[in-house]
Order: sequence, then structure tokens, then C-alpha cells
Amino acid sequence: MIDVKNLYKNFGKTQVLKAVSTTVKESEKVVIIGPSGSGKSTLLRCMNLLEEPTYGEIWVDDKLITPVDPYLHRDIIALSNTYARMMAEAGDSDEVIAKIKKDDLLKRFEGAAYAKAIKKCRKENFLDINLVRRRIGMVFQHFNLFNNKTVLDNLTIAPVTLKLKSKAEAEEHAYALLKRIGLEDKAKVYPSTLSGGQKQRIAIVRALAMTPEYMLFDEPTSALDPEMVGEVLELMKELAESGMTMVIVTHEMGFAREVGTRVLFMADGQIAEEGTPSQIFGNPQTPRLQEFLSKVL
Repeated sequence: MIDVKNLYKNFGKTQVLKAVSTTVKESEKVVIIGPSGSGKSTLLRCMNLLEEPTYGEIWVDDKLITPVDPYLHRDIIALSNTYARMMAEAGDSDEVIAKIKKDDLLKRFEGAAYAKAIKKCRKENFLDINLVRRRIGMVFQHFNLFNNKTVLDNLTIAPVTLKLKSKAEAEEHAYALLKRIGLEDKAKVYPSTLSGGQKQRIAIVRALAMTPEYMLFDEPTSALDPEMVGEVLELMKELAESGMTMVIVTHEMGFAREVGTRVLFMADGQIAEEGTPSQIFGNPQTPRLQEFLSKVL
């Protein structure tokens, strides 16, 4: 389970994500749709810390992978120097905590008790992101294959380098994955000789070579010619049918409707609406979603 709690992401003065919360449960296929610039890819990249949130927390299987956000822990805020000072002036704990959150009043140094509580929360719950990334596969728009290495090397480098498999085991698994997508004859060639659709399928099985529990897809067909989109979507459908937990940012509305178990519609850095595919595409509730669908369907 991936649990996103009150996520904010700022790039300088630009706020890209604003109070985003959602939970991805085991075997779910969560599809994220929305206009360009709505924060879809940023949310996805935050899920495995390719982007670090400004505020908020991300939990994977009840383990915290981001720094502790004190604004999500009332008991920690209550130990801060700011809280003590404001309580002496105001006296109402709910109002004080609300103002601390609203005005972002916590500073780096907030006293020994506060620092100890932050440290304790982190120690009890934190899991290093490098361990988590072994369980979360990521597929990008532009393949990100190593062009100076063969397809087989691209598939085996991570599990061998991380000592998860021996070279022989990794190669055996790689050949099995290539056979699954009908590209076993491409094992010894370089990515520059492949079509866009072939490169993206190789990128997907490269992620699968780590035997992940979750797969994140960041607009995996957006860089492909239209005639190559189908072969990539077909592989993703097979993964969905196998029970893989997936989070997919896409502009392919037909795919979202067919494969998704839940659809998130993002606009202006927030989840503006969410529901089943039949709810989102058949009975949109907000004017913003209605406008979006009228343009893309």
C-alpha cells in the first residue's frame, strides 16, 4: 500500500502540488488523468522520491519514506517552542495548532522535546528509499535505456549490481521476460536499433527484472508514434490482469477506462475528482472534469 498524506510540492515560488492525499491499495490500478501542468507526473515522481515533497508524507507498506512532517503529527507540534509561546498568549490548543499549520510557523530549532519526538517518529517508522525502490518499478516517457549497453545488459545491470541475483540468474530471468514480450531475439542488440514501441516494452521489462511489487508509469506512450502505442498498452494490460499494483499517468482515455480500477482527475495541483472509470467518464461531477473530458474524448 502506498499512502500519500497531505502532499505539497513547490518549485521556487510555484506550487505544483497542494494538499494531495490518496491511498493506493494492493492490486489496484490507479490511473491519473488531467491537463498538462496539473501535477500528475510530479505526484508520481514523489511516490518514489525522484522529487522530494515540500510538505506531507509518503508511506509504503506502513513505512515512512519521506522526512517526518510535523504538521501531520499533533503530538509533535504540541512539544514545540512555538506552540508553548502561543499557548501562553492564546490558551486554546486547537486554535493555536490551526494557526501554526496555516501560517507555517515551525522553525528548524523548536527545542529538545520537539527534536526528540521528530527523531523518535523517524526511527520507529522510517525506511530508506533505496530499499523501497527495489520494490517500486518506474517507467518513464522517454525509455531511459543505456544506449551503450545491449538490451540484455540493460535488463541485468540493476539486479546484478545490487547483488539480488547472480549474473546467470539475472540473464535467465531477462530472457524469460524478453520471451514474454516476443523480443528474445533482441537480447544482444543495442537500443538504438529498436523502434520506439520496442524500447518502451524493454523499459517495462527492465523494471520487471527487479520483481517489483508496484509499478509506476509516467505517460509511457506519449513519446511513441500512434502505431506503436498499442503494443505497449497491450503489455500493460497483461500486467494489470496479472494482479500487479499499478499507478499510471496517461492521456490514453480508452486505456484508463478499460484498465483502471480507480481514476484520479488532477487540476491545478489537486485531486479535483476521483472515482471508478464508469463514474469519472460516465457521470463527471465537477465542471472542470466535464470541460476536460469534452476536449479529450
